[in-house]
Amino acid sequence: MKMLTAVMTMMLSISAFAANTTVTHGYSQVLGSIKLHNACVTESAVKSINPVRVCTKLVPVTINNGGEIGSHTEWRCANWETKNLTYSRAFERTVCLVQAPINEGSHGECLKYGTVDDFLPSTIKIMTVTNHGEASSERTSWFTFPACE
Repeated sequence: MKMLTAVMTMMLSISAFAANTTVTHGYSQVLGSIKLHNACVTESAVKSINPVRVCTKLVPVTINNGGEIGSHTEWRCANWETKNLTYSRAFERTVCLVQAPINEGSHGECLKYGTVDDFLPSTIKIMTVTNHGEASSERTSWFTFPACE
């Protein structure tokens, strides 16, 4: 019995510190619902290789906050559809047009934002962050989209 308890304790502590990995990049607005591993590119578009499950109807749901004062509305999906997705590689990116100088009174905040035309390249920089309990490790690498067939 003591051996079983020890094994169960070790399994729980291992699962509590299981690695959690996230991949980020600067092109989420272009890829939309397409994950990196499911994307291919043509000269002008990014497409899903396999069909993607997407929400086709959102409905409002009022949340009462468990007896606390006030409530709020959350939007939940009522209908789903599976389909192939295609988005243009050309897009507009919001950027800082005027940056405040860094000095005692300023930390270099953006004073004016605007949009610029951009294009999804066939190779992008990605950051992979793996969390191991309270510690984490980061790795920057490059991802090249395959050509669509």
